[in-house]
Amino acid sequence: MTRHDANKALIAPLRAALRSADRAAIRGAINAVFAPDAQIRLGHPLGEMVGPEALWDQVYAPLLDAMPDLERADFIVMAGPRWGQGKTGDWVGLGGNFIGKLTAPWLRIPATGRPAFMRYHEYLRISDGKIVEMEGLWDIPQLMIQAGAWPMPDQAGVEWMCPGPSTGQGVITAPHDATQAAASVQAVWDMLHDLKKGDAQTPDRGLGGHWHPNAPWYGSAGIGSARGHAGIRDVVLKAFREGLSDNTRHLDEGVFFGDHDFVAFTGWPSGTATHSGEGFLGLKPTGIRFTRRSLDFWRIEDGRIRENWVMVDLLDIYRQLGVDVLAQMCDQNGGSHAA
Repeated sequence: MTRHDANKALIAPLRAALRSADRAAIRGAINAVFAPDAQIRLGHPLGEMVGPEALWDQVYAPLLDAMPDLERADFIVMAGPRWGQGKTGDWVGLGGNFIGKLTAPWLRIPATGRPAFMRYHEYLRISDGKIVEMEGLWDIPQLMIQAGAWPMPDQAGVEWMCPGPSTGQGVITAPHDATQAAASVQAVWDMLHDLKKGDAQTPDRGLGGHWHPNAPWYGSAGIGSARGHAGIRDVVLKAFREGLSDNTRHLDEGVFFGDHDFVAFTGWPSGTATHSGEGFLGLKPTGIRFTRRSLDFWRIEDGRIRENWVMVDLLDIYRQLGVDVLAQMCDQNGGSHAA
C-alpha cells in the first residue's frame, strides 16, 4: 500500500460518519482525523478557521441544525502527491453532494421543508496521519436556487444535482499508479496553458485536441453546466473572455495532483482578473481587479478530458465586485440580514 492509498484509508471513518447523519459520529470523526492546528479554508461566507472544533462549531453544527438528516455522498475520492518539480505535500480530493431536508434556515437561506442538495469539492493535505490543511468549496448558490431565493441573474448553463463520473469509478480503490497519474496531470496542464492563450476573438482556443467533443463541464450554480465544445465555449469561455481582461490563472502557485485517470487542481486564489467587459455574471463592468478561488476535477480518457467538475467561489467574486448576494437575497425575500 502506498502512502496515498493509506491516506484514503485514513479518511474512510470521516467519510462514513458524514454519510451517517449522526451528529456525535460526525463530530468525533472530525476531531479524530484533523490536526488540532489544521488550517481550514472554506468559501464565502464560511471563511477561514483553525482546528476541528472550529470546523464543527462554525460550519457543521449550524448546517446540521438546518438539515438534521444530512448525508454526504462522495462520487470522487482520489489521492496523490503535489505534482511538479520541487513540489511537496500529499493530498486527498473529495467531490460529491450533500443531501438532506432543509427544515430550518442556514446562512439566511430560507427553509423549504423539502429535500435539497449541495455539491462540495474538498482537498485535504495529509501529514503524519492527520489532516493539516483543508480547502473546500460548497455550492451554496445551489441551495439558494432550490429555495427560490437566488437574487442574481439566471445562469446560462443547466442546473441539476451534479452526477459523478460516467464510468462509476470515481472512488478510486486501485493502488496508486504514479506514472499514470503524472500523465493525466500533464494532459490537464497542457490544456490549461493552451486555454489561457485564448481571448474574445478566439473563443474555441483550448478546446480542440484537449477535450472530447461531448465532454460535460459541470459548473457551479450561478454559471451552470454545459456539454461539448460549443456548450463550454458559449456558457463559460465567452463570458470569461468578453467580461474579463488581464485574466491570469495561477497555475505555478496552485496544487495539482493525480490518481489514475483523475486530476485535481486547487488555488487559493487560483486566478486574478479585471472585470472590464459585459457578459460576466450578468454585471455591468466595474473595472475592479479581483481574485477567484476554484477547486476542479478532470477525468482523462484516451489522452483527452472526458469530464470536468468545476467549483468556483462565486459568492466571493460577487463580494469583491461590490455585491452582497446574501443581503440581496434577504431583501428580495423579506428576510433578516442577521446571520
